[in-house]
Amino acid sequence: GFAGLPTYGPFTKILITCGAPHIPQKLIEQLAPGGIMVIPVDEGGAQRMLRIKKLPDGSLLEERFEEFSFVPMLAGKNH
Repeated sequence: GFAGLPTYGPFTKILITCGAPHIPQKLIEQLAPGGIMVIPVDEGGAQRMLRIKKLPDGSLLEERFEEFSFVPMLAGKNH
């Protein structure tokens, strides 16, 4: 979910398999330098697949791919 698993991070790979309304900041914080996250993000009625790489200086490199359709990510869910 939106909170990730901070006690087990940082992670070199994060794969999200539900559509998020935005890129959760807590997941960015748990991504190790050099790590990659793949996440479908809502963009005005469609979901776009993003691949985000955290560079050694902490900045992000974002690549956008085709439109997809995933179930939504829900706030307040622990499972």
